[in-house]
Amino acid sequence: MLKDKKGMTLGDIYPAVLTLVLIGIVLGLGLYIQSAVSASVATNYAGSDLNANTNGTTGTPYTTTLSDSTKTGYELASVTVISATCAGAITNFTYTTAGVITWGNSLYGNVNYTANITSVYTYSYPGSAEAVLNTSVTGLGDFADWIAIIVVIIAAAVVLGIVLSSFRRRPGV
Repeated sequence: MLKDKKGMTLGDIYPAVLTLVLIGIVLGLGLYIQSAVSASVATNYAGSDLNANTNGTTGTPYTTTLSDSTKTGYELASVTVISATCAGAITNFTYTTAGVITWGNSLYGNVNYTANITSVYTYSYPGSAEAVLNTSVTGLGDFADWIAIIVVIIAAAVVLGIVLSSFRRRPGV
């Protein structure tokens, strides 16, 4: 039974803020742990791209995007590049975990230069443990976006409670 309808007061803000901070900490730690576990249980897969073009114009780097990089949750672990034009390893390149290779200066403008690329990567294979963990991390991350809105609503409730209680009738006045 509600006898006191005075609304939220300044004294109510401390437990509300403390609760939100605790929720934020638990969410953050949970997301971090799930991401770490996902990375540790992920299966390594091998990929290959044959006769990849390394041609760029003089002074402009050329990039190659690996064919497997379109997979969900793709993360490149390592790359080995062997020249398809002349025998030998190519070491003049950089790559990102997203599967984009940027070829070095010595390969610019060489129109006949191609490479065979082998890679090791992980991705969220449907139904695998890492896919389930990645899905839950994404879901919890989406929930975390709502925390700012919840804080605004609680702050508005406290302000409205203070304003409404100041206009309340006082007995004997």
